[in-house]
Amino acid sequence: MAASLRGLHRDGREHRTPVKSAAKARNFNTDPLVQGMQRVALETYLAEVDHHAAPVMHAVRSGTWPLAPERLQVLRRTLAWQLVRTQMFRSWYAQIGAYQAPVVWAHEIISLCQRRLGRMLTDEEGVAVFWDAYHRAPDPQLFNDDRWHLRAPIQGLSFAMDYLEAPERHLILVQAETPCLILGDTGVVIRRPSGTYSIAPPLLGAATELFAPVPPHIC
Repeated sequence: MAASLRGLHRDGREHRTPVKSAAKARNFNTDPLVQGMQRVALETYLAEVDHHAAPVMHAVRSGTWPLAPERLQVLRRTLAWQLVRTQMFRSWYAQIGAYQAPVVWAHEIISLCQRRLGRMLTDEEGVAVFWDAYHRAPDPQLFNDDRWHLRAPIQGLSFAMDYLEAPERHLILVQAETPCLILGDTGVVIRRPSGTYSIAPPLLGAATELFAPVPPHIC
């Protein structure tokens, strides 16, 4: 009998998942518009990211700290990818896109009006056109990008790297004197300035902290 894990939904319902299928999603990083190896280009790239990260994580686990600059950069990039390669990030990105779409549409309409009139709109005209276009904006799904799930983490990565490379940002290795077990839905977790925790990626400010548990054994 194949080994399985017992999972718990947030509403309290239980379910069983085969070990080999745990934390997996079919075609999560697959490009739907190409064929052959190009379909898994992002997945192949992420495998290389993980490959380069493995010896660095082994070094961190063994207590090697601080890291050499080149290894520190690998660690930063690894943490950034852990933040943006999750289902939670995609959900957040999609929701933000749905809210932004009418705003982007309205600004495009303002630009179109100005080109047709051959002049800039006055403040009053601009506000009137903006709100009229905002309320008439088409359903964002009409402009669905079949590759949005691939573009989202790639675009988000640059922002996450800016956050981790900011001059005021420091990476600190914290070690416990006694063994402890830390579990999470994702590879990293965010602590807001209020002291609350989240796995959803907000706008990362200078006071936001990013925690990455290091497992006792890394294969």
